[in-house]
Formats: sequence, C-alpha cells, structure tokens
Amino acid sequence: MKLKSYIVIGYLVSTILTILVVFWAVQRMLIDQKEIYFLVGMTLVASFIGAGVSLFLLSPVFSSLRHLKKQAKRVASRDFSGETNVKGPTEFQELGQAFNDMSHDLQSTFESLDQSEKEKGIMIAQLAHDIKTPITSIQATVEGILDGVIQEEEQVHYLMTISRQTDRLNKLVEELGALTLNTQSKIESPRGIEPVFLDQLLIEAMSEFQFLIEKEERDVYIQVSPEYARIQVDYDKISRILVNLLNNAFKYSEPGTKIEVVALIEDQDLTISVRDEGYGIAQEELDNIFKRLYRVEASRNMNTGGHGLGLAIARDLARQLGGDISVESQYGLGSKFILSLNLNEK
Repeated sequence: MKLKSYIVIGYLVSTILTILVVFWAVQRMLIDQKEIYFLVGMTLVASFIGAGVSLFLLSPVFSSLRHLKKQAKRVASRDFSGETNVKGPTEFQELGQAFNDMSHDLQSTFESLDQSEKEKGIMIAQLAHDIKTPITSIQATVEGILDGVIQEEEQVHYLMTISRQTDRLNKLVEELGALTLNTQSKIESPRGIEPVFLDQLLIEAMSEFQFLIEKEERDVYIQVSPEYARIQVDYDKISRILVNLLNNAFKYSEPGTKIEVVALIEDQDLTISVRDEGYGIAQEELDNIFKRLYRVEASRNMNTGGHGLGLAIARDLARQLGGDISVESQYGLGSKFILSLNLNEK
C-alpha cells in the first residue's frame, strides 16, 4: 500500500471517530435534531478540508519519493546520470542530498573499478605478448638442435641463450601470476635500477634472436658510443623495450636484410636506434602505430601475426623510464625506431 493511501485511510478513520464522538455528545444535549445534523456536517466538511490541505502540502513529498524511486532504479542499473531534486520538508531534502552524494560516490567507485580492470587487462596483454617472444625463440632453437641445423659444437652457446630466455620467461610468468592474483597493486621490476654496460645490454637483447639471425642469414650491426659505456637503468624494462623493437624489426623486414642497432650517449642523453630495411610505414600511419591493437595494413600483417601490442608496450615502458620512443620511416625503404632517455631522470 502506498503512503498516500495510509494517510487517506488515517484521515477517514479520524473523521469517523470524530463524527461518532460528536454525535454521541450532542445526543446528551438539548439540541434540535437539525442542529445535530448541522454540527456533524460541519465536522465532515472540516475533516475533508483538513485532509485536502494536508495532501496538498504533502504532494512535494510524494513527488520527491517518486523521483527517489526512479533514481534508485537507475543507480541499480549503473546509470548515474541526473540528480534527484527533492522538495518538501527539510528532512526529505537532506535525504535527497544524501542519495545524490551516494550516487556520485558509487559512480566514482565503479569508474575506478572499471579503470583498474582495464589497466589490469592491458598489463596482462602486455605480459602475454612479451612471454611469446622467448617461447618462440626457445622453440626455434630446440627445433634447430633436433633437426641438426645447429651443429654439436654450437649447441652449448645456444643452450646458454635458452637459459637466459628461460630466466626471462620465469620473471614474466611471475609478474603475470602476481598481477592475476592481485598480490601487487603495481608490478615492479625484479632487478630495479642497476649499472648496465650498453654493449652487453644490446648483445644480450640481440642474442634472443640468434637462431633467427643465422636461419635468415641476417647482417646485424651493433655500435656503442662511447665504447664500454655504462649506465644506471632499470635493466628489465629497457631489455623488454629493446626486445620488442628488435622483434618488430625482424618481423617486418625480409630475410637477408640488415638490422642495425646504434647506442649513443651525449650530455647524459641516451639514444638507442633500431633500424631495419623492411616494408616501411606510410606517413599517414606514423601517428597510429603506437596505439594499442593498431596494426599497419591488416592484410599484410596476416602473414606476420601479432596483435599490435609490441610498440605500445615499448613506448609505455620507455615513458615509465622517463623517456620516449619516436620513429622515422619511409614506405618501402624501412624504419628506424629511436629510444630516447635522459640518464639524469630517476
């Protein structure tokens, strides 16, 4: 039963009791019967007028309750648009304001949860993408050993490469497990900031593709200036950046073409460029290649595979290090991706 019905019934019961009391009282007085009817009639009129005035005064309350009901249904369906404009007594206005505040708090909470889940999904996709690279390399190397492509005297070298890739794979799986189980709000690099020799960093990153280099008869060129340069950097992050850039270079260039990696330090500014002689990128595509899930020329990428995450991951990691990644490319003539870091940034 609605509140209005309760109020109407209450007034009817009150009116009936009043009439009965009045009728009982006048029966004991020496009053003419017409006067009795007059008194009862006036009582009825006064009661109805009072009920009408009360319902009129309460109409804003009923209206506010209807608005609160509609707003509650919208909130239940996660629609937080609009506010409840409550009129009437101060208590109802305060209730309406409290409801609006609750709605805003819920909206903020759901937006925060959605953003958190989105970021978590992106990080899982990034880790899954990075996990694929060492797995592919390990698989290719093992197949090379089993097929006899890799000679017995070379197997120790390749097994050491597999060992490094396995360590890297274990770290990535640990990060993925921690993220999936929500054991960490933010995934941190296991090694953190440490001194790193640039030439060793580039060689270790390139070694992940050693079997592919020999299989495709690639000409690889690595240059570091100044020689034996050492930097303080998050090894895991910069290694992941280089592996993604190198993977991109191998993927989008033909076997037999050259891959060039040049590292240069000038006035505490580090630049590492990865250049290939591949397909190149059209000028109109350059602004989009770092977007997640964006892939240049989908028909061509059917052969290369991937989901367009590598460059987005690399740029995101570069920005975490306080740097950025830029690209220079000409369609049909290859591309050069440039990692820029200020070594003074912490």
